[in-house]
Amino acid sequence: MRRRVLVAAAALLAAGALVAVLVAVLSGGGEREQPSAPTTAPPTTAPPSPPAPPPPLPAPQGTQIGMNVNRLFNDRTDSPQRIDELLTTLRASGVTLARSDVLWEIAEPEAPGPEGVHHYDWSFADGVAGALARHGIQWLALVDYATPWSASVPGNTHSPPRDPADFGAFARAFAERYGRGGAFWAEHPDLEATPVTTYEIWNEPDLSIFWAPGPDPGRYMDLYVAARDAIKAADPQARVIIGGLSNAPGFIPQLFAARPDVRGQLDGVAIHPYARTALGVLDVVRRSRRALVAAGVPDTPIYVTELGWVTHPRTSLKYAPPGQRARDIHDSVASLARVDCGVAAVVVYTWVTPEKDPADEEDWFGVLHPDGRPSAASRAFDSAVGTAQSAEGGRAGPIRLCGSA
Repeated sequence: MRRRVLVAAAALLAAGALVAVLVAVLSGGGEREQPSAPTTAPPTTAPPSPPAPPPPLPAPQGTQIGMNVNRLFNDRTDSPQRIDELLTTLRASGVTLARSDVLWEIAEPEAPGPEGVHHYDWSFADGVAGALARHGIQWLALVDYATPWSASVPGNTHSPPRDPADFGAFARAFAERYGRGGAFWAEHPDLEATPVTTYEIWNEPDLSIFWAPGPDPGRYMDLYVAARDAIKAADPQARVIIGGLSNAPGFIPQLFAARPDVRGQLDGVAIHPYARTALGVLDVVRRSRRALVAAGVPDTPIYVTELGWVTHPRTSLKYAPPGQRARDIHDSVASLARVDCGVAAVVVYTWVTPEKDPADEEDWFGVLHPDGRPSAASRAFDSAVGTAQSAEGGRAGPIRLCGSA
């Protein structure tokens, strides 16, 4: 507002000077004096336009297969030695990509001081980065959630932060530490640098359990843009993707209706195509691609950052008997690696869960048994990774599913 007032005042001064000159020239009587050269106001300078957001990166080649490992770190029940053993088993399957939470609330539990300086505790994230790097596994970083001091719903860190700029500041600091050329890698020369290159912004923002009190497409897009701009300032080659959508075909149109200007700023959209069967998973992926085409972003890569089934309880919509679950994991992973839908990654949910409470489905997603014993699902996953890698190496033809969408 202040800048507009100054520009308007300059315009008025310039107009006044011009009027004065015209009056002097046109006034009659006596010997006409030569008017002095008119004094012109200095040219006004338009305020600089904000820099254009960096364009999206080209779609990655091929499809990466990965695994969620969030419970290994978030539960804080496993020792570093135990985590190392479970990651060794995962790496033996051929996986080189793992998705896990960043958890802003742990890194910055206290609000910035009076001068707005942020202070971060990186001990939790250091543990994740180091454990994965020791096994040659790259971190697909799920940048989430709010902190107690920033949450728009008091006491609920699954509500969006009041100020996206605070979230952006954290996202940039995280990228500067764990991304390309990050400080963490300089501090740990004993580790082979495995920088974060893909950042997923929030988890399932189309569900009220993760975006309280209820989904808000416009507000989510504001958060995404703030995070993307901040991360790109640290690493212009980073991929910053929309957080995994539970109902991607339905929510994608809402995102672009709220912020159509974001069409040229997407590096990818993450989706969570949970379904009763592998065929159901493929159907959600196909409909998600159609939604992206209809939204005007037909070439945006899809990242399947969660899919899976549980073995308890039977009442869960994600329930499948062990044998069926194994077949669905194999078929969905192997197929998604070859479909013509622009799938950049397939990340199964999740490597290990406690297997304790038969009434809690979250305890039964684990592909591997918590004591490290293989299961029908883990063997099926190993086979699917091998099938996907063989197909890519042999350049097997794509499976026509999306076509021209």
